[in-house]
Amino acid sequence: MSTSTIETALRAQLATFLDRDIETIASDASFASLGLDSAAAVHFILEVEQVYDVELYPGVTSDHPDIPRLAEFLLSLRPI
Repeated sequence: MSTSTIETALRAQLATFLDRDIETIASDASFASLGLDSAAAVHFILEVEQVYDVELYPGVTSDHPDIPRLAEFLLSLRPI
């Protein structure tokens, strides 16, 4: 799986999580600018963990603050 495939999937997952159309989720927008506060980020990351079968830490969206960086990080954890 490529980084761009993961980015597309994360955009769709985030759109569903935020109950928004995917077109409103700019791939380069920070999670904070999309409305993810720390509590919401933890819940979103729990969903990401389930989809990608990985364990992440609560502050991962702070260290990887947008979809492209999170996708790269996920890819680095395991060859998805």
